[in-house]
Amino acid sequence: MRRFVPLLVAFALLTSACSALGAAPAATVGSTKISTGEIEEEMDAIRGNRQYTDVLEQTYGLPTQGSAGTGTFDAAFVAQVLSLRVWYQLVEDDLAARGVLPIPDDLLAESRAEIVQQFDSLDPEAFESFPASYQDRLIEQRALLVLVEQEILAEIGDDERRFYDANPDEFTEICISHALVGVQGRTPAEAQQRARALAQRIADGEDFTAIATDESDDPGAAAQGGQLGCGTRRQLQFDPTFEAAAFDLEEGMVSEPVQTQFGSHLILVTERRVLPYAEVRESVRLVMAEARDTRVSEHVVNVICAGSVTVNPRYGTWSDEACDGPVPRLPRVEPPAGPRGGS
Repeated sequence: MRRFVPLLVAFALLTSACSALGAAPAATVGSTKISTGEIEEEMDAIRGNRQYTDVLEQTYGLPTQGSAGTGTFDAAFVAQVLSLRVWYQLVEDDLAARGVLPIPDDLLAESRAEIVQQFDSLDPEAFESFPASYQDRLIEQRALLVLVEQEILAEIGDDERRFYDANPDEFTEICISHALVGVQGRTPAEAQQRARALAQRIADGEDFTAIATDESDDPGAAAQGGQLGCGTRRQLQFDPTFEAAAFDLEEGMVSEPVQTQFGSHLILVTERRVLPYAEVRESVRLVMAEARDTRVSEHVVNVICAGSVTVNPRYGTWSDEACDGPVPRLPRVEPPAGPRGGS
């Protein structure tokens, strides 16, 4: 169960914007209103717990304290942690709609023991110093995630051969070549435009290998005619956007330009095959564990991206652009425009 520790830390805190926000809710999630009063109560619960806020600062890379002085919270940090509260509400609503709730008592007990153990690594008294209502919230939030994991585990099952037969994509090996138009000295838009021009040359009959050798900004791959090697998703570990595009391609196909942090790629899959069971037998159990974690994350992202959310402008705006990429990511509350400060 400890694989949920980063997600627990990421989801565990709720703080507040300024107290004088009136009766408008901090956020509305479907038909549920998250009131400013609820947020202020939770802010009071965590105020002064320095060990806890230190962990959260490291997790987010954001200062917790605002510029207005002790006891205030940074606006960007507030937006981040309000996002966490919204995420949990959406996960809870999804579980309720599918009849998975209420949370069983034994799971709540297990979640409490796990959280106490995690807090003990900070300070043996850190968890018990929180009000009972805040302790209950942390326990319930953890239990919600465990319920999602249990569903995914049930779907995957425990039969290795059955998992192999039902999930050929997990054991598909591809061989990849690419031509990269880098962003050094170019804007991403310029890189994309040049990659489109190279793609047109290939469509008009020029050899992909020749273009990958002569035109690519990846010198290591260019020296090999663009070749990047062969492997499964687990073995190759490429940029997620690049990987998603590559594994969607059929053998012999050249992709449209794929934009990553490195530039714009033209990708060619030169070979594609499902590895025989005898060849992967020893790794199936590990692939099953990785598939579980990936599918839990994907499920949570999909649920949250499908949610209906509005945010009080004093806290920021709900941004779901991250949901639309090749690899969807969590939407979030973007802090209000202007100088960052305390509230």
